[in-house]
Amino acid sequence: MSQVPSQGAMVKGQRSKIKDESDPTPKPEVRNIIAACAAAVDELAASRELVDALEKENEALRSRLETEKQLTELLTELNNTRKSEADALRAAVTAKSDALDAKDAVIASQDKLIKALEKKKSSPWRRLGDVLIGAAVIAVMK
Repeated sequence: MSQVPSQGAMVKGQRSKIKDESDPTPKPEVRNIIAACAAAVDELAASRELVDALEKENEALRSRLETEKQLTELLTELNNTRKSEADALRAAVTAKSDALDAKDAVIASQDKLIKALEKKKSSPWRRLGDVLIGAAVIAVMK
């Protein structure tokens, strides 16, 4: 690196020489270069602003992605819970149906038993006949 002397350390001749170089209007090529540099500086500043904006947008998107991942995880858990609840309800309905079928079978068998007992039930005349036969047997044995 070369060191630039401070203005106070310059000699009078050098000051006038520097002043003389800046007084004339720059050539068109130099003006084009200066304009290009100024445009590049403006573009660089705009690019930096855009990069900052994009970084903020990326951070917001990352945050949204994490939120969506958490939401998906919770919804998956809720879905699994609902599936297991539905399975449990199906099992309960099946057990209820089985219990109702068993109850109907018990009622049907009791109805059959009642009908069979009604058929076996003797009439009063038959009972009277059985009693008279029993009395006759006892009278003969005496």
